[in-house]
Amino acid sequence: MTTSRRAYKVDENNPGSDLAGETAAAMAAASIVFRKSNPHYAHLLLHHAQQLFEFGDRYRGEYDRSVEVVKSYYGSVSGYKDELLWAALWLHRATDSEFYLNYAIDKAHCFGGVGWAMTEFSWDVKYAGLQVMASQVNCSLI
Repeated sequence: MTTSRRAYKVDENNPGSDLAGETAAAMAAASIVFRKSNPHYAHLLLHHAQQLFEFGDRYRGEYDRSVEVVKSYYGSVSGYKDELLWAALWLHRATDSEFYLNYAIDKAHCFGGVGWAMTEFSWDVKYAGLQVMASQVNCSLI
């Protein structure tokens, strides 16, 4: 393969909340899958998901501004707020912690995705998935 495989990173000075949030959500979901068959691995996934969520929330910014080379093929159109909400709801599902549910509720309006219909769910736009997950939480509270 002749494609460059150069590694890039996000950090405190070069944030990537969307990348951190998306990865945290994936790890939280995976921790649910492995909970019974490999509890140690599930715990490790969940621990790192929580760390990534905290990092992404503390050092907010879009990854394509920190790693500008990706703009031409993986540019962030929706920003990072939907991914932070996505991570919070997956972490709530994985931990049953009210902290993550309250985060999603408290930030839902100012982070967007409420009050209007979404017609897209993609690698970049998580609002439709958020609305489905939020409706499942609401149904379980009734």
